[in-house]
Amino acid sequence: MTSNPKADLDLQQVRALVISCLDNAGVSRVKVLPATKVEDAFHNGCGVSVSVGVLLAADDHVTRSSGIDPIVGDLRGMPDRSGVAVIDKASGLAWAPADLVDLHGAPYPTCQRTALKRVVAEWAAAGLEVSAGVELEFTVFSGTQDAPVLAHSGPGYGAAAFLQLEAWNLDVLASLVEAGVPVEQIHPEYGRGQVEIALAPRNPVQAVDDYLLARFIVARVSRRHGLLVSYAPIADSTTATNGCHIHFSARNVDGNVFYDAAAVTQMSPAGESMIAGVLARLAESSSLLGGSALSLARLQPQQWAGSFICWGTGNREAAVRFVPGLKGYEDKQSNVEVKCCDGSANQYLAVAAILASALEGFREQQQLPAEVTVDPGTLSEAERERADIRAFAPDMLTALDGLDGSSFLRTALGHDVVDSYVAVRRGEAERFARLDREAVIAALRWRY
Repeated sequence: MTSNPKADLDLQQVRALVISCLDNAGVSRVKVLPATKVEDAFHNGCGVSVSVGVLLAADDHVTRSSGIDPIVGDLRGMPDRSGVAVIDKASGLAWAPADLVDLHGAPYPTCQRTALKRVVAEWAAAGLEVSAGVELEFTVFSGTQDAPVLAHSGPGYGAAAFLQLEAWNLDVLASLVEAGVPVEQIHPEYGRGQVEIALAPRNPVQAVDDYLLARFIVARVSRRHGLLVSYAPIADSTTATNGCHIHFSARNVDGNVFYDAAAVTQMSPAGESMIAGVLARLAESSSLLGGSALSLARLQPQQWAGSFICWGTGNREAAVRFVPGLKGYEDKQSNVEVKCCDGSANQYLAVAAILASALEGFREQQQLPAEVTVDPGTLSEAERERADIRAFAPDMLTALDGLDGSSFLRTALGHDVVDSYVAVRRGEAERFARLDREAVIAALRWRY
């Protein structure tokens, strides 16, 4: 049996610890501590200003929020010992996810990781075990940040694309496994330069920690190979866009709620209600699933981006896709995929919004609408209206208004979380609206 580096960690080997928080702009902000400060950090954290922890936008603009002063006040980034991973044994470099706490040691009201913990606790209180897994799509470039060149020429999912980056692929895999990240697979994606990594399902907080660590490791390995990676929703206008698909599954005393061999939908009534709950709240959650100035532009028909609010079994054009397991393995494998998320999101909040919506559907025994068995983009507007297939908001400011006015998400995540998130994203949307699309792509390409 292979040991888990996270479980076998000896802090005496750590010479530098990267403490990472994922902010409202979807940017990983870090502090790096020397060996002499590592043990103390697990007790008293490291200093984080309110502006850095809460109010920085993707372009580093400091946002103003009526409820939070960006100038006065301090927080602590409290690393989670259970999430520590050694990234490089030779140099002694380690990494840890962190929660934001106030100077009394209490969770700070805007801490996104804490918000997800609360939602997961509600699932446990309801007698349900929930798991989540993330698929990262990103674009790999050679060249420089100012003159990037797509690093493989395809074909999509092709052996030739893999072989163009064979050494990089193998180094990425080895580095992820060494750090204890549970990788299921890596492959060239559909677009030129595009790659996808699928991570195994885990407790949702651990799953997002894995995602954040994987992003860091892939970027680090890429630099070692003279390559650059972009997690932006649109990294290059000439190739495929990047999503960040979120999968979840749930179990009760009877097993996987997304497997019932006798049901027409192949799901139990509980599973059906969970999908219904996600669909019911997807419009008001959309800015949490991808809040950048490029996120809604990514949601185009015939791009497998999930650009319509509907569900279907195996339907890659639906925002919510039911994924049945292989025959004989359905209880272990059957799950739900939410496709309309991307790498500019704060994944702690994205997963929290999805799971809170699913739990509401379960509690209220919501009725699942009919599944969509065709590409919804091929239907007329009248046909989509009759089938209750909805489009997402036309622009990010409208999507943010939906989040801002959502009493459901304010209750599920907290008013302070929603207020600070909307403030950051609204400021971004207003500033980037003044630029043309290519300028926005260039401005955001290396930010996530």
